[in-house]
Amino acid sequence: MIIYQVAVLILLCLGLIYSTSLIITSIKNLAVKSHLGAYGITAFILAISTSLPELIVSIVASIEGNTSLVLGNIIGSNIADLSLVIGAAAVLGGSLQVTGTILSRDIYLTGSAGFLPIFLIADGTLSRPDGVVLLVIYLVMIATFLRTHHRSLAVHALSRSPMQRLLATITSSHGKGSLLKFMFGIGLLLTSSHFIVQLSTSLAQSSGLSALFIGLFIVSIGTSLPELAFEIKAVLGGQAKMALGDLLGSVVANSTLILGLAAIIRPLTLTHRGLLPYGLAIGAFTLMYFAFILFIKTKKKLEWWEGLFLISGYAIFAILEFSRA
Repeated sequence: MIIYQVAVLILLCLGLIYSTSLIITSIKNLAVKSHLGAYGITAFILAISTSLPELIVSIVASIEGNTSLVLGNIIGSNIADLSLVIGAAAVLGGSLQVTGTILSRDIYLTGSAGFLPIFLIADGTLSRPDGVVLLVIYLVMIATFLRTHHRSLAVHALSRSPMQRLLATITSSHGKGSLLKFMFGIGLLLTSSHFIVQLSTSLAQSSGLSALFIGLFIVSIGTSLPELAFEIKAVLGGQAKMALGDLLGSVVANSTLILGLAAIIRPLTLTHRGLLPYGLAIGAFTLMYFAFILFIKTKKKLEWWEGLFLISGYAIFAILEFSRA
């Protein structure tokens, strides 16, 4: 029975990947036609697109009151992004060059966004007001990003705002086809996410594993696969900046936009043990984040062996978490 449930869960995660690939392709086409810059596409648009599985799964789990699955999915996805995903990209690409505002500002904004929900839920509840705070912070970060990178947008289209250009593209004949693909992807994503939450809960009950563990590993890895696929494709294509834009943007979206919406829909309340069950995961995120900063600050790039270190760190975290599950 458990093997059957795991197999179905894997198939549903593959459905997440396929639906997300449809969404990414359609949005990327729209963004390119709208003359948005490469870093702008990834950090602003594609980062949200690759985070859609986390978004939908977390919203569905929040509606059903499964706080452990919501937090496990988000924390697990952030850890996977800063270890498995970026580590695999560095190993396969040989190295990952880091330049510009990523070093001077974006990496610190990412860390601030990642740690903020931990402080907000320390009192035992991520309330609706907390959710509003997270959403406001996300909007402020996006506004800051757009203002900073405004000059990177195509010069011939600067007479109109990015949103105006995007709307004009959507209404074109090419844009309508991309929009239909986007809507189909969203429908498949919603369906897959609904059954993933249902099956995760059932699997937790039948296997004796906690919903937190399933969220930290099985669900979070499944929802992080779109980021992994995009990072590898971008790095192998010589687009390291796009890979980093997607990575950092996804962590920010997970920690602010997604958790904020989940908390507004239904406040996330911890058990009487508080943050204790999440201690190892929070420690792993902290270690991966500061290791990532140390690596990229030293030589302004992530070497292949440093990527391997991050992957190994994730493996150790998984073993430790499983040993106490």
